[in-house]
Amino acid sequence: MSFDTLRAANRLRDEAGFNEVQAAVLVDTFAAGFAERFPTKRDLKGVETALRGDMERMETALRGDMERMETALRGEVKRVETSLEKVETSLRGEIEMLATSVRSDMRDLEHRMTIRLVGLMVLGMGVLLTLQRLLP
Repeated sequence: MSFDTLRAANRLRDEAGFNEVQAAVLVDTFAAGFAERFPTKRDLKGVETALRGDMERMETALRGDMERMETALRGEVKRVETSLEKVETSLRGEIEMLATSVRSDMRDLEHRMTIRLVGLMVLGMGVLLTLQRLLP
């Protein structure tokens, strides 16, 4: 924003009846106030440059943080996978042991039942032979 101090001083002198010194002092006072209050293009360019620098530093830091987080997460996922593989291996071993034990128990049961069945058959044959002798 530009402020034409000469034009403003001439208007104060010609239109408002100020003398040359009064107009100059008043215009200089306003110009100084505007200069303090409103940023110049140079000021804005400096702020823009500083903001760009800050944004680049923040972006670099954010990238670094994200890369560290990704690395940490990949490591954690690998640890979890390894742990799950160990659990799976352990469970497979336990299931195989249980299956072996169940097969063994079933064979033992089968043998006991076979022995009882043979015993019942012998008893039944003995009963039949006894009945055959008793009945004419």
